[in-house]
Amino acid sequence: MKILPSSLREKKRYLAFSVATEGGEAVDRKALLDEIYYATQSLLGDAGSSEIGYRLMDFDGRRGILRVSLGMVEPARAALATVYAIKGQRAVITVTGVSGTIRAATEKYIASEDIPSTNILSMQISSGIASGIAVREKGDEIDIVPDDKEALRRGNTRFLGLASSDIDDVNVVNVVNVINRQQE
Repeated sequence: MKILPSSLREKKRYLAFSVATEGGEAVDRKALLDEIYYATQSLLGDAGSSEIGYRLMDFDGRRGILRVSLGMVEPARAALATVYAIKGQRAVITVTGVSGTIRAATEKYIASEDIPSTNILSMQISSGIASGIAVREKGDEIDIVPDDKEALRRGNTRFLGLASSDIDDVNVVNVVNVINRQQE
C-alpha cells in the first residue's frame, strides 16, 4: 500500500502538559491515560472521544506531550481540565502550550520548565495574612498549608494562596524573585 503524501494526511497538534498531584509524587503512565480516556468519555461521549485521537508521545511522570487531531484541540483541553484525581490521589493537569510539532512543543514548553528548583517548598512562610508551610510555587504565587487550620475550614479549601507582595519574610521574597528572573 502506498504512503499518503503529507498534504493528504490528517493534521495533528501536540499539547504540552504538566501533572501536579497533591502529594507531589510522579504519576504512572497507564493511570494517567486511563483517567484522560475516562474524562474524555464522560465529557464528549463515544463519538467525541474517538475524534480526538489521543496519543501520549512522551511522559516522564510530571510532564508530557499528548498528540490530538487538529480540530479537537479545545475539546481535548477541556477534557484534560476535568481530570481531578489519578489513582485516587487528587491531581490537576495543566496544558502549558500547543504546538504543531513535537520538537517545538519540547523546546517551547517542556525545556523551559527544567530550570533548577529552589528550596522554597517545605519552608515556613509568614505574612500579615497567615503563616504556614509552602507546598507549591508558580511564578510569584505560593500555596501554603496555614498553621491556623480554622482558615482552611472557613475558606473550604486545602491551601491558601499568597503572592510575593503578601509575604513578610524577605528571604522568601528574594527566592521568589530569583525564580522569576531565571524563567525570563
